[in-house]
Amino acid sequence: MIEITKENDEIKIVKSYKKIIKYSQAFMIFVILLFSFITFKLSEMIFNPLSIMTFIYFIIFSFFAISYEKITIKENYILLEAIRNNKSICYSQKISLDEINKIYFKSSFWGGRLDLLTYSIVTFDRYLKIEANKETYSFGKEIDYEDYLKINKILIEKVREYKAEKIILDKERNREEELEAMYKLGVEERYIEILNAIIDEEKLFISKKEENFLIDAINKSKDSQETDFYVFYVNYLSKKEYENKKVLVGYNGIDGKEVTMSKLKEDINEIRDSRSIYGREVEK
Repeated sequence: MIEITKENDEIKIVKSYKKIIKYSQAFMIFVILLFSFITFKLSEMIFNPLSIMTFIYFIIFSFFAISYEKITIKENYILLEAIRNNKSICYSQKISLDEINKIYFKSSFWGGRLDLLTYSIVTFDRYLKIEANKETYSFGKEIDYEDYLKINKILIEKVREYKAEKIILDKERNREEELEAMYKLGVEERYIEILNAIIDEEKLFISKKEENFLIDAINKSKDSQETDFYVFYVNYLSKKEYENKKVLVGYNGIDGKEVTMSKLKEDINEIRDSRSIYGREVEK
């Protein structure tokens, strides 16, 4: 059985081997005692090759066997860990969620997972495989298929969620870079591009300096306020009291296009009309 816990934004999946370790230790002691009953001689019990090998393996096993494995699912990566003797981390691997390509179940006979010192060499191993861009990782040694399905569902959902969010963030980042690049254009070209961007994004950033307004497609000032384009159109562009107010569009620290509010409305309407005409022509 596996143990799944969720704390804050982390999910922890633990596969414990403690019971199997205890059973294995008990079995090794049983082998030594059994051999002593067969020989009935203390010296032969202690110094025969089988007892010595079993005893050495018992010591190694007790100190170095893996107590449990753990998957910690974080915001953008998972952490695979193998814990020895309940405290010492003998294996730790960080895998980025966007590098995970495939998760599958595997079973093999005769020590399928030789990367871990667990209980025995000859076992029928059932474990989880995580295929990443550069390497394939393993988790578990005796995992039930039902447990695999639980782990697989959690990981698949997390990977899909992360990759979807990453696509959105990448698009937003690329768009921000495009908008930033507009401010390196000449005044006239910058003005038209910023108006197009405001119409596309359906939002703008507005700030007021004395009686004049500053309009941008991105937040260029701590005093700027994000405003819905249609709210701006109704509250400013459509009101007569603002017609002759000066507006500085696309100021980049050096210059910007200065127009009146009525001229800004005229240019915006012209762009919107040209788009509508183009759209109708495409439909034809």
